[in-house]
This record gives sequence, structure tokens and C-alpha cells, in this order.
Amino acid sequence: MQELVVAFEKRDDLTTDELREYYHAEHAPIVERLPNLVGYDVTFPSDPARSPYDGIARLRFPDGAAMREALETETADEMEADAAEFADPDSLVQIVGEYTDVLADD
Repeated sequence: MQELVVAFEKRDDLTTDELREYYHAEHAPIVERLPNLVGYDVTFPSDPARSPYDGIARLRFPDGAAMREALETETADEMEADAAEFADPDSLVQIVGEYTDVLADD
């Protein structure tokens, strides 16, 4: 399974609550429309003052080809453009790799 992990900091003009509200109400529904998406979650730190990021999103796809196909769609373009509504663009860190559920391998 292929995974895209995106860590981000909020825009300076947003509060933590505003970020989370916007993300759930506006951004997540866009992401959910991506084709081939088989898993999607987001983590917001319980103590934002002690975290280098304000959120980390994980998107999972069956394989690299399915992820590439999804990220070449208009929905992906919309998702990327919408990120500017809540995230500091200079803060975005992306990691693409193979997803492994360590507990499932036991």
C-alpha cells in the first residue's frame, strides 16, 4: 500500500480551533473525493504549543500507480489549492512511501 503523509503548520491568521473546523468542514470532503483512496486520517496535536506541526494527514492508496492517478486529477488540484486556505505553504512537508501496519505483521 502506498501512503502520502503531509505535515503542515496553520496560517498565522487562524486559531487552532479555526484550523480544525475548516479542515473537517471544507478540506476533508475534497480529499475524500480522490479516486483510489482506501484510507485517510488526520492527526491534530493535543498540545499544539509542543508540536512542530499543527496537523499531519495520511492518505493511502492500493499502490503507487493508483496514487499517481489520483494525484493527477482535478480533485487533487482542488485539494492542493484549498490547502492555502488553512496551511502555511512554506511549512508543508510531504513523504511518500510504502505503508506498513506493524501490529498487523505480528
